[in-house]
Amino acid sequence: MRLILLAFFSFITSTFAFAHNIGTISGEVTDIESSEAIIGANIFIDKTMLGTTTDLDGRFELKNLHVGNYTLVISYIGYKSQQLNVDVFEDKSTIVNVQMELASIELDPYAVQAERAYSAASYKYIRKIDLEIRPNKSSQDLLKLVPGLITAQHAGGGKAEQIFLRGFDADHGTDVNISVDGIPVNMVTHAHGHGYADLHFLIPELVDEIDVYKGPYFAEFGNFATAGSVSFKTKEILEDNLIKLEAGGFNSLKATMLYQLDNGSAEQNAYIASQYYRTDGPFERPGKMGRMNLYGKYYTVLGHNSKLTFSMGSFTSSWDASGQIPQRAIDQGYISRFGAIDDMEGGITGRTNFNLLFDRRDEYNNKLAIQAYYSDCYFKLFSNFTFFLNDPVNGDMIEQLEARQIHGLNTNYSIIRKPADIIYKTTMGGGYRADNINVSLWHSPKRIRKTEFSDVSVAERNLFIYIQEEFVFSSKLRLMGGLRMDYFTFDVNDHLASSLDTIGTGLPHASGFNQQHLISPKFSAVYSPNRTIELFFNSGIGFHSNDARNIIFAKKASELEHIWAGEGASDQEIDERLASLNFDPGIKNAINLPKAIGVEAGARFRFLNRLDIGMAAWYLHLEREFVFVGDGGYSELSDPTQRIGIDMEGRLKYNSWLWLDVDICLSEGKILNLPVGENNIPLAPGFTSSGGISLINYNGFNASLRYIYVDDRPANETNSVIARGYSLLNAGASYNWKSLTFSVTLENIFNAKWNEAQFDTESRLPWENEAVSEIHFTPGNPRNLQLGISLKF
Repeated sequence: MRLILLAFFSFITSTFAFAHNIGTISGEVTDIESSEAIIGANIFIDKTMLGTTTDLDGRFELKNLHVGNYTLVISYIGYKSQQLNVDVFEDKSTIVNVQMELASIELDPYAVQAERAYSAASYKYIRKIDLEIRPNKSSQDLLKLVPGLITAQHAGGGKAEQIFLRGFDADHGTDVNISVDGIPVNMVTHAHGHGYADLHFLIPELVDEIDVYKGPYFAEFGNFATAGSVSFKTKEILEDNLIKLEAGGFNSLKATMLYQLDNGSAEQNAYIASQYYRTDGPFERPGKMGRMNLYGKYYTVLGHNSKLTFSMGSFTSSWDASGQIPQRAIDQGYISRFGAIDDMEGGITGRTNFNLLFDRRDEYNNKLAIQAYYSDCYFKLFSNFTFFLNDPVNGDMIEQLEARQIHGLNTNYSIIRKPADIIYKTTMGGGYRADNINVSLWHSPKRIRKTEFSDVSVAERNLFIYIQEEFVFSSKLRLMGGLRMDYFTFDVNDHLASSLDTIGTGLPHASGFNQQHLISPKFSAVYSPNRTIELFFNSGIGFHSNDARNIIFAKKASELEHIWAGEGASDQEIDERLASLNFDPGIKNAINLPKAIGVEAGARFRFLNRLDIGMAAWYLHLEREFVFVGDGGYSELSDPTQRIGIDMEGRLKYNSWLWLDVDICLSEGKILNLPVGENNIPLAPGFTSSGGISLINYNGFNASLRYIYVDDRPANETNSVIARGYSLLNAGASYNWKSLTFSVTLENIFNAKWNEAQFDTESRLPWENEAVSEIHFTPGNPRNLQLGISLKF
């Protein structure tokens, strides 16, 4: 409440203070050689938070500045930064036209300072450099731009990647909030797993920015933002039209087309893009994975300070898969590393997005954004993890199906004022997300439906509001506080709940509705003793929601407890009755919006505009919860956990064309309330590292040599089964000749045998009488070569 009152007071007082003695700085920024406009250049007033970026004609305007002398800083990646002394006069506009000189990619302290980052990982400028020097040929590559994030694919390349970050096995996205142009990627109450985030609808060549926010410290991000948040932004204007063809091992082929329909003027622009990809993978049964993407974007200016942007994208994909295989089947010579126990796995999926965004900057430099979006998604997956454990005759293959429509609204309004010696930036936001879902689960051996385990319709709603207040006391000290409230409603219609036959399946069933809410406070502080050192402190509460089916199970169990207790049943009798209906008795006291409480201290150092080092020590506590298992249709208890770790990243510009980078992440996670030695978090990485050396535009040549290292980690709580680590080395090179670019990529140079996805799974093979629990894995790709050619026009 104090934070809200302070924000309100700062807004009122600053509004009156801005009534007179003000002027404007305006102008344009162009390339000194070509005279072309530089779009998105950072323009800010030194030692303040006042700033903007150039528009699509390279123009900028800073309005309502107090009369006086200012140091204006202009910076953009790939250009030398400039500092200009500018006088502001009452009721006048001072014109500043800037010509920038091309340079190699710089670690410019002014470009970094212009971002006003509040954590060690959230520098847009550093992420922009990563986009320039690191490979980003796929959605996996894009996610790996997040320092310390690793991925694993275990379904022939068709479904969403498994994500690991900050000691989390985040499954397919449960603890990492992902969005593209403001559209949420994570799926609530998904058929395969809550938080499922399939990024394959994004064409990598269209990504213009990536924003990384580790931890639950930022009010803008709500559901799933526990380990962190990743936001992608697509391009407004294409640098060139592009046709690109790539082909290589495993019968792989990719064709990409980008075409701009207009000239990229400030008034309006439009482009379309498409991409086709297919591969068989290294498996004995060809994967026949195919994917097609289409995307279009259009914007138009509405008046002097407003813009309307519309985009539409769609993708569809299908594949066969060999699944996860048990180590013992290889040891016994039954299959090879690239064989299968059940080679009928596979699936089909797709998503179509519509996105409408209105942006406005008023005469006081305040910013308003209103976004509406709609998504239509479908998903079908055949899997068999246990082989013949439950059905020794037909096998255990399951079929997960889903049809989903999402619509939502995001709003954001930010105000910057300087009534006295302190600068205030107030950001207020809100919105809603609505998911209408039909999800089902079948026992479908050999892809033939036999028994229906689950058939559910879900209407899930999330309404949220937040306020964030930034205080800049000087160029050295900045504080930020935030408060967010999320409100959820869940309406579940279980179409099998009234059937007595479902009790025999061993699965719980329930229809009903429920509501939950959570208030999440945030706080950050930044101290910068000089331009090359920044020290950070962050703390906050975040959360990930629970599957709606799980929430209704909990409410139904509580309702039955209330009814039976009123009838005089004892606690033991109530628990026995719940168990007879396949409910875990403990679920009646479940926490449905488990909190993630985090704290972090970090630093960033810059030396001689060549070396940038970031580091952070962090702690995160996640509450006890019941988790819905999408592969089985039931809930299981997850005890509270705590994780601690250290993240480090470095970027070194050795000379104008040579870069070195490295990321190192150490973490230790433990399950609370369990004995020592039995409290390991399964699959949580303890040590990961990636990095490389990159040659950038050296006489037309580009090249990179990159490594990734993942250490051994426990596959279960007792560490009796180990998920083996791996080391990989990859290389790539390209040469630009006129409008053509020739490229070559060599993956897994030393042809290492490595396991990409790994699980401790109990399974039974056809000839076995007893089940065996051991490591099951999807093998990683062997050495393979990819060639490419592209034409820019």
